[in-house]
Amino acid sequence: MNVHWKRWLVVSGAAAVIAAGVVVWGSYARLEGNLQTVDLAEELSGNARPPRPTQTPSTPGRPLNVLLIGRDDGRSDTAMVVRLNARGDAARVISIPRDTMVPRPRCGDHPPARIAMFNSAFSTGGAACTVATVEQMSNLRMDHFVQIDFNGFRDVVDRLGGVDITLPEAIDDDKSGLRVPAGPNRLSGTQALAFVRTRYSIGDGSDLNRIKNQQLFLTALSQKLADENWLGSPQRTFELADVMTRSIVTDAELGSISALAGLAGKLTALRPGSIGYVTLPVEQYLPDPNRVQPKQPEADALWTAA
Repeated sequence: MNVHWKRWLVVSGAAAVIAAGVVVWGSYARLEGNLQTVDLAEELSGNARPPRPTQTPSTPGRPLNVLLIGRDDGRSDTAMVVRLNARGDAARVISIPRDTMVPRPRCGDHPPARIAMFNSAFSTGGAACTVATVEQMSNLRMDHFVQIDFNGFRDVVDRLGGVDITLPEAIDDDKSGLRVPAGPNRLSGTQALAFVRTRYSIGDGSDLNRIKNQQLFLTALSQKLADENWLGSPQRTFELADVMTRSIVTDAELGSISALAGLAGKLTALRPGSIGYVTLPVEQYLPDPNRVQPKQPEADALWTAA
């Protein structure tokens, strides 16, 4: 199993766990009652959105775009665009650094901003504003979004009994409160949450290095799920599904167990080697050396090719 496939298990794992929990326990009503949704059609009614791709005679379907948002203390801390191709046999996952300076469209009563930090969209207008910002910068229609609460992420790690990870160097970070030695460690939920937040004590302190940390942890988490066969245990599957459904917000169209199960089917049909995992190309934003901006023409080329 290659590293991209391991990472992809985390993307599809929540939906797969939910679907399995419904089948095994028949607890449709309880799990669906946990879900929270946002009506994108209503929230973005005043925005000029990119059109949905149309199906062609040569393909069995159309591309599917899903925005994944990691929510931390009321702000968007992580954002990834997952693009499934029209045949459903390959995908690309594009990480967007939160410090990227981009135009922000109108969000509800908030006027557009000529330039703003990417993650300000969430604090301005929630997930809908983040969707609108991604659509404007990429010219791609987002079919769905899934917002994951970081405290729910912590609870999932604790439910799993911690996650083993090997660190290339020790971390002693006052801001996140994480202090762990180099080498193998078993991180609790609280430690894991601090680890994916850490940025100032690693590398050059940039968000790009923190993204690498997040990817390292997701690899370890997905490996644990696979090695311990959590999806093969009815009781543990339901426990995870219960925690996860209480930790996510989706668009209204995706906000049902049956819709999430359908998405899980698409994601778990993918095979190793069919997933590309990339970060949006960026360069220094000259007015503020602590920020970055999309690097052109590479950024536009990435969205076009995705």
